[in-house]
Order: sequence, then structure tokens, then C-alpha cells
Amino acid sequence: MSRATHSNSFTAHGGMRDIPRGAVRLSKEGEKAPKAPRKSRAGLLFLVLLVCCGVLFAQNRGQIVAYVNKPVRVVKMANTLNRANESSIRAALAAHLDAGFFALDVQAIKDTLEAEPWIEKAVITRVWPDTLSVAITEEVAIARWGQNALLNQYGESFSPELNEADQTLPLLAGPEGMERKVMEQYQAFSQMLSETGLRIREIDLSERGSWALRLDNDIQISIGRNEVKERVQRFVTFYREYLHTRIEQVAAIDLRYNNGISIRNRTDMPVGVASK
Repeated sequence: MSRATHSNSFTAHGGMRDIPRGAVRLSKEGEKAPKAPRKSRAGLLFLVLLVCCGVLFAQNRGQIVAYVNKPVRVVKMANTLNRANESSIRAALAAHLDAGFFALDVQAIKDTLEAEPWIEKAVITRVWPDTLSVAITEEVAIARWGQNALLNQYGESFSPELNEADQTLPLLAGPEGMERKVMEQYQAFSQMLSETGLRIREIDLSERGSWALRLDNDIQISIGRNEVKERVQRFVTFYREYLHTRIEQVAAIDLRYNNGISIRNRTDMPVGVASK
């Protein structure tokens, strides 16, 4: 006995009937054909627009590039300058500005400006369509180095044209290449002397590594090479406890002793060694 065959098609009487294998089912009368996906149409439209834009750009490339790559016409200083010369800065910039907005070599401009003596750092920003913004960080002179240079707070030397105010800065001296070390020691000694009200006018590091100071009251202080901070602290203690009442009489102080201080008055010979 054969098994009944199941089919998914309805007969004309409401039952199921077989659809031959490989046959295509027709749409019912009135049934709408499926629409093309929206994404496909949007993608096609975008492609057409892209091609059109490419053609337009190719036809007008010269004019477009000339429009967006205009030469810089405006230079704006982002901050007020104290020592750096704005005229010199603008003159240094002039050689770079005809290259065009996007062709501008910002790094070359930065290097040019930072070669100026009073400029520590330059930040260059392009502002479309034709403006260059220049922000300058100026050097801060802490002391003189030798006769013609200045030192900033990091012990870096620079050599601008000095004015009268620069000549009043403390004078630091030492072997070439020792600028940073001398500045660090100057700052350390100044901090130690701050409680006495005494200020350093000159500091010198000899070729042999020996330190010496001259204070703003013209007192000479010999420190030597070893235990320099300990010796200066010994002087501070001695000044606070004994010397502050007669400091005007003192011409020189020698700290190069293990446990004492030698004092020379302005009007006579050395008075000997004062023990700690």
C-alpha cells in the first residue's frame, strides 16, 4: 500500500495540490511588485554626485586650489610682547608668507622665530582663509652670564642686546658649559640667604671648582669646593646669631674651615677665626 504524499499547495476545492518541481509561482492579481531597496538608490545617487564633483574639480582645479590656498595676508600676535621686537618678528615671517595657506612651512617659521634671542617658544596656528596666529613665550632673564649673555631660570644662555635693566642683574661666571650648574647653585644659595635679607650680586665658579660670592653690600664670601651648602648654612646661622649687628663693618668672610669662619673687617686686618 502506497503512502499519501503531502503537498503545500491548495486545490481548487480548498485542498492542497502539487506544484511541479522547478515551476515558478505567479503573483496574485493586484499584488505589487517588490520595491528596490532605498539604500541602493541612495548609494547610486551618491556615486553620481561624486562623479559630477570630480568632473567639476578637474575642470576648475586651478581656480579652486588658488582660492583655498591663498597667501597669508594677516599676521596676528596672540599676546603682548615685553622684550621681543614685533617688527623683527614680522620681518622674519615675511619670507615665508607667499607660499600659500596650506603650503606654508609652519615648522620653518617656528624655527626662524625661536632663533630670535628673546623668544623661548613660538606657537604658529593657521586660521583659514588667510591668517596666521603667532603666540610667543619670551625668555625671562634671571642673571647675566659673563659680559654679553643672559641666563634664564633653566641655566640656558642667550645673547640679546642688553639694556640698563639687564646690567643690574646678578653676574654669574664659570667655565664654559657650566651655565646650568652655576644657575642651580645660585638659586640654592639665594634660597638659603633669603632669611638674612642678603642678596647675591655675583657668583663665581673657578676652573678648579671653587665657589665664591659677592653680596649686594659688597661683602666677599669664599666658600671653597667641598660641603658648599653646609658652609653657607653655617654662615647663615652665624649671621643670624652674631654678625647681623655689625655686618656693615665686614669686608670679607672665609668659610673654608671645618668648624669656623674667618672675618676681615673693612678697616683692619683679619680678625681671626670664629668657631661654630
